[in-house]
Amino acid sequence: MRDDFTADWAFGIKGAIENIVRNNFPQDLRSWPLLQAFNFEAYSLPNNYMAVILKDKLSGIPAGPGVATEFQYSDHPTLPPKLEEIELWQFYLRNKFSLNPEDACVLIPVHDSGKNSAPEDYKLFSAEEKMFWDHQIKFVVSSYKAHLQTTMSTKPEQPVNITYNVTGSNSRVNINSSDSSTNTVTSEKVNIFTQLRDALNQVGDEEQRQTISTKIDDMESSHGTSGFLSDYQGFMVSAANHMTVFAPLLPALAGLLA
Repeated sequence: MRDDFTADWAFGIKGAIENIVRNNFPQDLRSWPLLQAFNFEAYSLPNNYMAVILKDKLSGIPAGPGVATEFQYSDHPTLPPKLEEIELWQFYLRNKFSLNPEDACVLIPVHDSGKNSAPEDYKLFSAEEKMFWDHQIKFVVSSYKAHLQTTMSTKPEQPVNITYNVTGSNSRVNINSSDSSTNTVTSEKVNIFTQLRDALNQVGDEEQRQTISTKIDDMESSHGTSGFLSDYQGFMVSAANHMTVFAPLLPALAGLLA
């Protein structure tokens, strides 16, 4: 393995994240933590794989080892990794290294092109390895975006002195006043999923459209349960190439995470 292979890939991962953020969430480009400053670690795994960890830091020049350290755990998921195991690997690495939401962990196959360039190494990936890489990076971005939107949508709790229990969609409580209000009854859950399906019609590729449709169905079914975040992330990954289509709906969708 060439000198600085790990550094090349640390910057390659940062560049891949930046491309997705730039194309899909340009408003976050200047505030996305890992795009500002980071340190990195690298660990060699069996079957010629390497885990690269990017850790956010407030400022400074990126720093990390030129050579990967041998991975110290033997309880990792199977290698080579399968596409459906992206979430499993992410959970495993994040747990082992106690990563924060703004950090990133990426599993890569080791292919040395002999050039100081992750893109040149990437050209040596098999079709399966390229697909795993692509979906993995999208998962990393969508996971942090979900965290970011959840944080932004969380409102501070206000002190409550009096509680009025009312029932029905059009119920009112009037205290020493006349009622001149007008009821507007909406169902955010119904509206947002309907709007997502309407927007889905703009996706031209039938296979991708069907995949995204399934993810929307999954989110609708799991809304209000602990499984919604995972389904939300699955949707964000599947729709990553079509964010211009769904972008106007993402704030309302993120509101369901709160």
